[in-house]
Amino acid sequence: MKDAKLTRKQLLGGILAAAAGAGMKEESAMAETTEGEPIAEAAAEASSITLEDLIASERIANIAFTPEDRLASLKSVQNAAAGFAKLRKTELPYTIESSASFAPIVAAKGGKTTIRAAVSMVKASSLSGLSEESIAFLSVRELSHLIKTRKLSPVELTHIYLDRLKRYGDKLLCLVTLTESLALKQAERAEKEIAAGRYLGPLHGIPYGLKDLFATKGIPTTWGAEPYKDQVFDYDATVVKKLEAAGAILAAKLSMGALAQGDVWFRGLTKNPWNLSEGSSGSSAGPASATAAGLVGFSIGTETLGSIVSPSVRCRVTGLRPTYGRVSRAGAMGLSYTMDKVGPICREVEDCALVFAAICGSDPDDRTAQDASFLWKPRMDWKRMKIGLLVNTEEETQNRESIEKDPMFQRLQSLGAQVLPVKFTSAPNELYKILEVESASSFDDFTLSPDIRNLKDSSWPETFRSARYVPAVEYLRAQRVRTLAMRRFEQEFGNLDLYVSYGGGWQTLALTNFTGHPQVVIPTGANEKNESTARSFIGRPFQEDKLLAVAREVQNTMDFHRRRPDLSTL
Repeated sequence: MKDAKLTRKQLLGGILAAAAGAGMKEESAMAETTEGEPIAEAAAEASSITLEDLIASERIANIAFTPEDRLASLKSVQNAAAGFAKLRKTELPYTIESSASFAPIVAAKGGKTTIRAAVSMVKASSLSGLSEESIAFLSVRELSHLIKTRKLSPVELTHIYLDRLKRYGDKLLCLVTLTESLALKQAERAEKEIAAGRYLGPLHGIPYGLKDLFATKGIPTTWGAEPYKDQVFDYDATVVKKLEAAGAILAAKLSMGALAQGDVWFRGLTKNPWNLSEGSSGSSAGPASATAAGLVGFSIGTETLGSIVSPSVRCRVTGLRPTYGRVSRAGAMGLSYTMDKVGPICREVEDCALVFAAICGSDPDDRTAQDASFLWKPRMDWKRMKIGLLVNTEEETQNRESIEKDPMFQRLQSLGAQVLPVKFTSAPNELYKILEVESASSFDDFTLSPDIRNLKDSSWPETFRSARYVPAVEYLRAQRVRTLAMRRFEQEFGNLDLYVSYGGGWQTLALTNFTGHPQVVIPTGANEKNESTARSFIGRPFQEDKLLAVAREVQNTMDFHRRRPDLSTL
């Protein structure tokens, strides 16, 4: 079974196109049946929508697009209207509520939660006499050992990464802003704290890179888009504050696809260090590229619909998309209120655990952020574990012999875990309207301003404008369909603790982003076409500790996470 090659931009673009155009062909085919007649009639009626209808709708909303903008949106509006018939056909009992719940603003939860993530033992002998090149590719776990034992100072390590960012950052087009003065200031402070015996933990003195959608006080936050390239905030995002409290050092703001789509930003295409002829995928393009190239110790990305998973697969790094609500999004560019997640991109699974422990938890500035325990203990009772192996077809489900040949299956079973084939129902196309409408809402002022003309090579303007014509009732109905999908997914998940998949778990990537489940992806090299391969692990909400422990066990049976890309041609 081969991993799919899929960029974040292709994934999102294809999904939105499929969602917008789910209508015409499917409804036409259904016209042959009695059940499909109302939908076919609705499709035909939708195709008769005219520019005059859009003008009338704009009057109701008290907005006005230009004739060119209106014409560009017409086809999308017609297709979307045809899809509404399918959305309305979904049976929704009165008791099915919207999955987008509201709660008054209250203080952060107190709770008796425990966050613990101890660093596993490191062989000191394996870290002696290393070159600066080798040090740059060490894991957070190994770097923290060197810093804690005073064999490497935070200032020395920061200079190593700053030099590499200067040498390779622009060539990979992953660097937006080098935060050199801040990094050196934080490094000097970390060095003094450690010398005084105030060691803060495994991230103390470790330089990192930040996706350029997080606010950083006095430093540009460009959102990857030309209209925002000079944007500067006077505060830090919560995740930046938490990392500073953990002693981490901000070395760079890293590239992202414009407004969190794809890997193209206003300076060009962020490159994959393993294959310089292709993009790094996105939208966490820079964090994945920089981590893979050894330009930072770790990085922070975000995901709405594949933005951590997809570039992690492409750039052969380890990425964690936490449970929705696990990490505060305060100070981050908002795309989808009910889908955005914040997570680490690292070189190995344990690094993700260490970073996650520092950034998770509630936040008074983000009422979706929740407190929950996270106890990082790689050792576990494997005999009590029930793990699913995701299959594509019913035939594969029945073909036990092919499943048993899978290396993941063999390793997990040898540890004592019970491994079972599992298959899930795909996310309904109707759900993608949620992302379209919420993103349009986030950028409504921008959409109605002249600045949107300066957003180049992006499908967002059309998406934002088209979403303006989606009735509120249809958006809320889509949220109720989401509730049904969440309940069905839980039922199909059964009594499994988690499941594993090839690649980025593409079959359920969209579904689990809508349901809010956590996912970790690890690199497994490349196929015969030199396309990056990976394995994904999808777990239960708020059980990242168990999910990461399983992923770590599988990763440590291989060495793909320790391999380095060849940057000599840059």
